[in-house]
Amino acid sequence: MNLVSYLGTNTPLTLSNTGNQEVVAMIARDTLEAGVTDEMVLDYLKEETQNPELTMKQILFYDTEAEIMGGFEILREVEDQDLLKHFSTSYVYETTDFPVWEPIEDDPDLESYPQEQIVQYKQMMDEARAVNKAQQEGFLKILTTCLTETDKVELYTCDSTKAKEREKNRRLEKWATIQQNKRLLDSQEQEFLLIEKD
Repeated sequence: MNLVSYLGTNTPLTLSNTGNQEVVAMIARDTLEAGVTDEMVLDYLKEETQNPELTMKQILFYDTEAEIMGGFEILREVEDQDLLKHFSTSYVYETTDFPVWEPIEDDPDLESYPQEQIVQYKQMMDEARAVNKAQQEGFLKILTTCLTETDKVELYTCDSTKAKEREKNRRLEKWATIQQNKRLLDSQEQEFLLIEKD
């Protein structure tokens, strides 16, 4: 199954920067072992890519993995008529996955695992929460922009093979209500969410 998320609005949005085609790697410093330098990463990538001409300009370094993985992005404008038929807006965009609004909680049986696994698990979950928070912030920023300029936003997530099918559910929510309870932004596969400005 390949879920794809779409956002419809009556205002044009800027597509995310696809990045420099010369960049061969994005590295999060918080994922590197202590003592690993940028130069060591460059040497490693030269060997891995079998490209001795690789330079630092071709590697993007970030402080945290959340900076790379996080963020909500507008990928491309949709032209597929099978998808457009779901929307009533002037513009429809494919986006990165919509963020999760339910709390990301640790496994309640965590303490039964060896200490080393617990430490790794907690680090992984902290990273997942940081990435999701960055996605939430970016998503809310786009919704706020859209609903400042227009009166509605439409959201839809479906399996890429089911774009022609009718939605399983359509739901209407008011923007002011969502601002009070962001869990209303969570939706199921093939659920169409219309957000109206009050």
